[in-house]
Amino acid sequence: MEKKSNTKKIVIGIAGVIILALLCVGLWFIKDLSKKEVVEGDKSITVQIISERDNYNFEKKYNTDEEYLGNFLEKENLIGFETSDYGRFIKSAQGFEANDAEQSWWCIMVNGESAVTGVDEIVIEDGAVYLLELKIGW
Repeated sequence: MEKKSNTKKIVIGIAGVIILALLCVGLWFIKDLSKKEVVEGDKSITVQIISERDNYNFEKKYNTDEEYLGNFLEKENLIGFETSDYGRFIKSAQGFEANDAEQSWWCIMVNGESAVTGVDEIVIEDGAVYLLELKIGW
């Protein structure tokens, strides 16, 4: 009787490990499919920078052959940043600094939707609008 109980526990454990492995593989595929393809060549984009704290509103159209937003913003001297293992962390935009004491930070929007990746992983798309907005409060 005890042998059947141990065998049942082993079978349930193995099934659990298999299900967990399949779930991980499935999530990896979903993440991989959601990545945008890099578009080579010239693209026309709009960059907006808003800081209500500083009463600042900027908008400009650009043509670029850059593939990622972080590289573009650095090349155009639009941002100040710190680099970490996770890529660039935007500290300022056009000289307007985020401030930890007031809990301010730069939010990135792509075509009106919050970015789900860091600035270095945002693929530049032709016709897209990229908004950097200074937010206050975590």
